[in-house]
Amino acid sequence: MQPDFCHLTSFIKINPELKLLISNILTSNDNFWIVGGCLRNSLLHLPQVDIDLACSGDPTSLAQSWSKEISGHWFWLDSKRQQSRVLLQSGLTLDFAPLRSTTIIKDLYLRDFTVNALALPVDESFPDCQYLDPLNGIKHLEEKRLYCCSPQSFTDDPLRMLKGIRHAVTLDFELSEETLKRMYYSRELLENSAGERIRDELGKIFNSANAIKGVDLLISTGILDVLFGTGGGNWDGHAAIEKIGDLNEKIDVIRLTDIETLLMIKKNGTFSLRAIFLFSLLVKIYNPENLDELLQKRLRLSRRQKLLIVALQTELGVETVSLLEMIEGQRQQALLAEQLGPFYLEKILFWGVCQNHVTLDRLIEVQKSFLKEQHLGYVPALLNGRRISSLSGCQLGPKIGAWQNKLKLAEIKGEITTISEAEKWLKNKLSFDKKEA
Repeated sequence: MQPDFCHLTSFIKINPELKLLISNILTSNDNFWIVGGCLRNSLLHLPQVDIDLACSGDPTSLAQSWSKEISGHWFWLDSKRQQSRVLLQSGLTLDFAPLRSTTIIKDLYLRDFTVNALALPVDESFPDCQYLDPLNGIKHLEEKRLYCCSPQSFTDDPLRMLKGIRHAVTLDFELSEETLKRMYYSRELLENSAGERIRDELGKIFNSANAIKGVDLLISTGILDVLFGTGGGNWDGHAAIEKIGDLNEKIDVIRLTDIETLLMIKKNGTFSLRAIFLFSLLVKIYNPENLDELLQKRLRLSRRQKLLIVALQTELGVETVSLLEMIEGQRQQALLAEQLGPFYLEKILFWGVCQNHVTLDRLIEVQKSFLKEQHLGYVPALLNGRRISSLSGCQLGPKIGAWQNKLKLAEIKGEITTISEAEKWLKNKLSFDKKEA
């Protein structure tokens, strides 16, 4: 690979906002370098989504003034370390930070992986200036292997272990044996990393098309045990990879992304629906001791993500699967969907369609039925609360709701279909209850 950063420099030349930034830097009293992932991506011919700049002084003033000129959005990443970010209207981000050491070379030695320890000076000869590669990062790019910049790389920032796995799956690189060993012996350090940062890295790993490789690396390095804590007694990493790989293949067959759009399933923030499915299966197989604590306190997932993953831990029962394929009535289908809870679509997809127990056409039919029958997210019962109260003598409250739920179950099973049948069914149940008492 020739160290030619033309993809990056051409990108800068055709972008007026970036050209203005370079012009402002050249009139500055400080020295600036383009560093890190954007140089790596340029050599790999990958799209540019962010650009990192290192500065010999404090870059804050320049970043703020440039942001105002281009109507960008400037904000702090870490005010103590004078690290800030500018978000452009196009979605491109630029990070500004002072050198981490006294020279740019020493700064590069403090970075995570050698493929990211590259620098291109922004000086009068830019873009035809001499690049800096003190750790043979370009050679390692050619080899498609990840090496740490220094023995204390993971001690300086334990999250780099997850970042290394993320690079391995998103760039299709291999972790060197030395790096894998360091991950294994440093893995306990991740216990002190912020949950939000762990969550974001896991999201990128599971969103990757090569997520199974990521799961394999999480298991083989022992990082999964640190993140998930004590697991169930039947945990088998090799079996888990096989099962998750099988689910991944089934997801590819059913084209989950298209289905997600078709069924109007809500997005899940950091995780795509596919990533949620793979992650949920891993959680179910691992069977962590305290799932709520893992999802909420340890990984800092959103409330919706947590509730969805918890919902997916329970398989569809044999009776439910049978009813899904058997019942034809629109109202019955809507009631069955309601009984499965707010994540009925995801549950049927995960435990029904992906397991070949329920057809996709039937799921679409159930979704249409629910949308037609529901009101404010619920299917109205055949008997309202006041009617049940008058027939049962119960006051309005939880008992009335319980009877409505029983009526809905009877309707799903085809025992009742009309209001008069519902009243007769309820009277018979009340009469039977009195005899039992």
